[in-house]
Amino acid sequence: MKKEFIKDIICTVLANEKSVEIIYMALNEFIPNYEKLNPDYACQPGTEDYAFKSEEEMVCSFIDSNDISQTFYWNKYEDNPDGIMLGASLTTDDTLIISLTFNGTKETEATYFLKLKTYLNSDIGVISYINPPEYVDGQDFINKYGK
Repeated sequence: MKKEFIKDIICTVLANEKSVEIIYMALNEFIPNYEKLNPDYACQPGTEDYAFKSEEEMVCSFIDSNDISQTFYWNKYEDNPDGIMLGASLTTDDTLIISLTFNGTKETEATYFLKLKTYLNSDIGVISYINPPEYVDGQDFINKYGK
């Protein structure tokens, strides 16, 4: 029996804290040697003409801003057989939500979902396909996708 291949599986899990360390640890865990974002990926909140000097400065700026939501997506185009893309959504209520988008089977889906939940030490998450789950902020994510 052939296993069904699924495109654009999205596993989305709430992190227990919002920090740049969690984002970079997740990146190194799920897509080591990922492609860094251009520092012009996003504008600095409140100062649109400021140019970030690095990806880390840009991400840290949004980590420190609780009143602005921003989502970053990282890819890796080589040596990434499942085509994993990692998303880090920073919400206005000081929450970090991590997503993995990839291609695979139901078994691959279950493996990555459990691994992401274990890695983030969280039971709050959801699996969707093609379109990411909808939520306004961290509390809305908990209300919709918590146990």
